[in-house]
This record gives sequence, C-alpha cells and structure tokens, in this order.
Amino acid sequence: MTEDRTPSAASDAAPCAAPSAAFRWSVLVACSLAMFGCYYVFDALAPVAPMLKTKLGFTDGQVGLLDTAYNVAALLTLIAGGVMIDRLGTRRSTLLFAAIGGLGGVLIAALPALFKSAPFHGMMVGRFVLGVGSELFLVAATTVVGRWFKGKEISFAMAIQILVGRQGSWVADRSPQFASGLFHDWLGPLVLAAAIGLTWVLFALVYERLERTAERRYPVAASGPTDKLVLKDLVRFNRAYWCVVALCVAFYATIFPFRTFANLYMTQVHGISDAQAGDLKSYIPLLSMIGMPLFGLLVDRIGRRALLMAVGSALLVPPFLLMSYTHLPLMVSMAMLGVAFALVPAVLWPAVSYLVPEKRLGSAYALMTFCQQVGWASMSPGLGYVNGLAGASAQHPAGWLPSMWMLAGLASIGFVFSFLLWRIERGGAGHGLEAVKPTGST
Repeated sequence: MTEDRTPSAASDAAPCAAPSAAFRWSVLVACSLAMFGCYYVFDALAPVAPMLKTKLGFTDGQVGLLDTAYNVAALLTLIAGGVMIDRLGTRRSTLLFAAIGGLGGVLIAALPALFKSAPFHGMMVGRFVLGVGSELFLVAATTVVGRWFKGKEISFAMAIQILVGRQGSWVADRSPQFASGLFHDWLGPLVLAAAIGLTWVLFALVYERLERTAERRYPVAASGPTDKLVLKDLVRFNRAYWCVVALCVAFYATIFPFRTFANLYMTQVHGISDAQAGDLKSYIPLLSMIGMPLFGLLVDRIGRRALLMAVGSALLVPPFLLMSYTHLPLMVSMAMLGVAFALVPAVLWPAVSYLVPEKRLGSAYALMTFCQQVGWASMSPGLGYVNGLAGASAQHPAGWLPSMWMLAGLASIGFVFSFLLWRIERGGAGHGLEAVKPTGST
C-alpha cells in the first residue's frame, strides 16, 4: 500500500523505494524476539511440574492434561485462525494473537492463586487461552517471514526465527539455574513466565509499528479485499504442498514423541543414568539450533530444496534401528537426529511460500500446523499403548522394539513423501520450490 497523495503530487513524485535490507531484518528481529517469549511461556510449565504435584497436589494425569488443554485449543482454532490471518493481515493478527497468548500466561499464574479451592481448573483455563493465542501467533509470525523474505534469503531468515524461538525453550529449561530464588514455590516461576509473556506482546507491537510504517512508505502488499470464503478452498492446494504437509506430519510425529520417551528408553534399554540420558537427548535441539542457520544459508545458495528435504528425511530413519540392533555409541544416533532436526525444518517451512500464493499463506501454514498437531498428539499415546502391550521395561528391554519399529516406519513414510515431492518438482521443471522470487517482495 502506498501513501495517499493528491493527483498533482503523484504525477511529480518518484516511485517509492523498496524496503531496505535493514528494515526487513528489523521486522524479522521483532517477530523472532516475540517468538522467544511465546516459546518461553509454553515451556515454563515443565520445570514447575514437580512443585505442582508437591505444593498443589496435582497428579501426573492432571499435569498431562495441562498440555492437553493447550493442544485442544490449538486444534479447535487453527483452521479458522489461519483464514482470519489471511483476512486481517499479519499486522493485526500477530498483535491480536500475541495479546491472547500473553493473557494466557498471566492467567496460568493468576487463576490458581486467586481460586485456591480449584487451582487445577484455573490453570487449565490459562493453558487453553495460551493454546488459542500461541499456535495462531506462530502461524502469523511464520507468514510474516514468507511475506518479507523471498528468493535467496527466506530459508536463512526462517531458520533464524525458529532458532530464536527455540532459545526461549532452552532458557525456560534453564530457569531453575538462573532464577533459582524463585523456585521455592510454584508461583514465582509462573509470574516470571507471565512477565516474559508481556515482552512477547511488546515485540509483537514493535512489529506492528514497523509493518504500519512500511504500508505508508513502501509499495508493500497490505491486507485488502478477500474472496468469498468457500469451505472446500481451505484444502485446495497442489500436490507438492500436500507432500510437504505429509512430510511435516511424519517428521514431527517421529521426533517429538521420541524425545518424550527418550530418557525412559535409554535408561531401560541401554542402562545409563537419567542424567546421561538427558545429556544425550540435549544434543538433538543443540545441533538443531547450530545447524538450522547453516542449512538455511546453504539452501538459499544452492536451491535443491526437495532434494535436501529427502536427505534430511532419510537421516531420520537409521537412528532407531541403530539404537535397537547395534552397539554403536548412542551419540551417533543422537547426532543423526540432531542433523535431521536442523535440515528438514530449515527447508520445510520456507518451502510453503514457494508453493502457495501469498494471500493464502496464513491458511496454508495453519492447515499444516493443524495436521502436525493431530499426528503428534496421536503418536505419543500410541507409543505408550504399544509399550504397555509389549511389556517394555528395564526387566524386559525387548518390549521397546515395537515402538522403535513404529518410529522407524513413520520416519520412512516421511522419506517416501519427500521422494514424491522431489519427483513432482523434477516433473514440473522447477516451477515450484526452485522458482525464483524477488527478495523483499512483500
């Protein structure tokens, strides 16, 4: 949207310059720092869980239901929220959903303290509100990068955004060390999380101001009239997009549930301590944070997006078999998982902007996130159920084999879809993932 001008002024005015690189990267920094706060608020619950049990009397099942409240909220709102993002535009929707998520962070701390007779239900309400705001904010923030970065910058830009967001999770995990004085009770850490949640809203506001400035000064595409909503259009995307979605579901439904069960698996099957298992598992996100910007730069430089997704997907298959049938050090499998966790997301999320028209990016990212959530939510209890049937335990480590087969099988399905995507792209002569779009075309 360009500035309004009088006819005479417009005839003499020079064309508006495109946004500078510094301006576009300022947009990325603001959105990334907001994402940091979003990730922190979500993950701040884990270090507090033991105190919720000892101080408030929560059961293990109730602690698990706090995550369920978040997931249910996300699943109920993602599709409609994606359409809303496309209709409102990223400027309004990013700030709106950050405000809802920030409110959720406040309610998680405030409601249990206010309603002491029902602290669990109060915290459930807070986690539900957080789920509404958080997942839709992440969709909107991802859409922002898809609008502001194209061509030979988008993969690196999106990798930086995800890296900063995951730093929020890492800092939340470390909060018992750097904020040890608050961990005498359950309330202090949650108040800290609520305060960091307010910085989430603050940086979303900074982004909103930058976007408003861009709409006045530069020839950027602001939200405008939209077509009539047709329900079947919500899922009307090309084959390449659906291959990316299928890969996304298989990839995240493999790696996230494994991380949930990894400590238990390694202690029961390989006989190491909880501390050793935790250290080994920590290499997966560590390698991901280091590798994502590097792989983002690589794919921006050489392209070959479908091929690189296939390579990353292939890396996800062997670790589960190596851990089950060989005596190779566990670090080898963790390293392969970490590299895959860096390579696939660095290419996967930017790929959508090449396959979907910009005006439908919000809907496309929301639909992909919805499918990802369904797959993840189904696989985790599925592994637990299979472990129970097989009698997996320290006394019967072979009972873990069916679960490892499930993980390897699902990872293989992801590779199949990445291979199909590669075939589609080769057949289309590059009209898709390898199509060049001008940088900064927002």
